[in-house]
Amino acid sequence: MIFQQFLSRASSRFGWCATALGLAVSVAVPAQHAAADTTPARLQLVRVVKATKTVADFQQVQVECPDGTYAISGGTEAVAPSVGYDAVGLVGSFPYARYNGNKARGWIGNARNFGRNPTTVNVWAVCAIIPSGYELVKATLVQVPSDQTVTVSCPAGKTALGGGAEIQSAGSSLTKSYPSAFAASGPTTWTVAGPNRSNSDVGVLGFVTCADPIADNVWTTYKVSTNSPPAGSSPASTGGGSPAAAPPRTVRSRCSSRPGPV
Repeated sequence: MIFQQFLSRASSRFGWCATALGLAVSVAVPAQHAAADTTPARLQLVRVVKATKTVADFQQVQVECPDGTYAISGGTEAVAPSVGYDAVGLVGSFPYARYNGNKARGWIGNARNFGRNPTTVNVWAVCAIIPSGYELVKATLVQVPSDQTVTVSCPAGKTALGGGAEIQSAGSSLTKSYPSAFAASGPTTWTVAGPNRSNSDVGVLGFVTCADPIADNVWTTYKVSTNSPPAGSSPASTGGGSPAAAPPRTVRSRCSSRPGPV
């Protein structure tokens, strides 16, 4: 089983966002174990499911794992309309459980558009047969200074499989979400953060999915920086006239916190 995690940042005319999590999964055939074998098990029946909706600011989009499987990770992507100078920011990307349970049935994502237009929100969940020792840890909502990191820990002896957060403050967005505190078996905590445009305190609600150590997992981190516009543009056509006479360019703004290729 190979895990692949990436972190990227994107900036725009009105704001900036950092993407959180991408997870690429390669499934191997489970090994046959002897009765006394204590080798960590591999993940089984891994699949990625997706939901897409165009919604108003802060409206949550939810995707649920198929029956018999649970979310081990996931992610969210928000895309602004293709007209104007809209800029979007993720507000939340996190696992959810039914009835405040400790097993994630899927993933939730939401976003805001600083141009006050609807936003297309894509949400992914990486699902699998429940691994040994699996549980969802939900931290208590905390108020922290703008962009200060908050870390959510797995119980002792367990490894983090995924995580996320919701940032609860006006003018703020989720900009950091990544595994941390690596041990021999992998990360043991998940770190999240979000800035506030007014530099005031922000509410951070963090999550992490945990399990007993998983066989044959490898974490690789990528960090990518992209200048505005993060998702391409149609540049103004100056022709023979002056730049002032050119039509305004169209910017399609995007923030992404999503699984990588599977």
